[in-house]
Amino acid sequence: MTIAIIGASGFVGKNLIKYLLLNTDHKIRAISPDAENIEVDEKYKERVQKINASVFDYNNMLINLLGVDVAYYLVHMMTNDKNNFYEKEKIAAETTGEALKSAKVSRVIYMGGLGNDNEKLSKHLSSRHNTGDILRSCVDEVIEFRASMIIGEGSISFEIVRNIIDKSPIIILPKWSKTKTQPIGIDDALLYLKKSIDLKISKNEIIEIGGKEIMSYEIFLKKYARFKNKKINIFRLSFLPEKIAGVFLNLFMQKDQAQVGQCMLDSFRNEMIITNNLAQELFPDIHPHRIEDSFV
Repeated sequence: MTIAIIGASGFVGKNLIKYLLLNTDHKIRAISPDAENIEVDEKYKERVQKINASVFDYNNMLINLLGVDVAYYLVHMMTNDKNNFYEKEKIAAETTGEALKSAKVSRVIYMGGLGNDNEKLSKHLSSRHNTGDILRSCVDEVIEFRASMIIGEGSISFEIVRNIIDKSPIIILPKWSKTKTQPIGIDDALLYLKKSIDLKISKNEIIEIGGKEIMSYEIFLKKYARFKNKKINIFRLSFLPEKIAGVFLNLFMQKDQAQVGQCMLDSFRNEMIITNNLAQELFPDIHPHRIEDSFV
């Protein structure tokens, strides 16, 4: 089987390449604007084709998707343009979706974000859900996973937490720190992604995934501080605007990570928790771990 990973140079994409190489015999097309920079173990190089391609270039995407059985779509644009990423993600999904359709790719697996569609979602989560809608309009079989924070080395949302805990003994949090979330470790997320290749479905599926525990962001920070054996003092100011909180990210993060973090802060107002049992029904043998098991 030939698997395409679109957005292969991101956090999930890089980890997924390694995971599929180790746990399957599939051939992989790693598609990204900077695919040549993706590291692959020498013993697997014959199974990986690195393809520099833009999700905005229909003809190029079509050529590189011909012969693909299953494609993962792991694209986001917040790093490129924090002000206009919604429109760019929309165009990217439309362009790539049409290429997937023309190439007759039978199944698309997409990693999106949790969040209740009946609530007012942040721009970030609205874009994640809109991307899923667009892909479903183009491809017959779409499995959309919706997750909160995915925890692991290189995850920007986790790097925000790690940098704050490592660098600041005093943390001032806005009101969203009490919002509930259900983070998942990267190993559990990868297992869902792998098993979805062969999952028998009769229609498009939106599957909510998360770890064992529901917690507030404040509790999450405290858990990681305990893991790092760091003493922290947390103060919560209900009147602290998210935009001001976002400015402080520049003190702790690299510029590109801070930019993504600022886009994500507004999403922290929305509860990101699992609201149904579909993941358990479709993947009864997957039992997510405690979030501490994914801390680094």
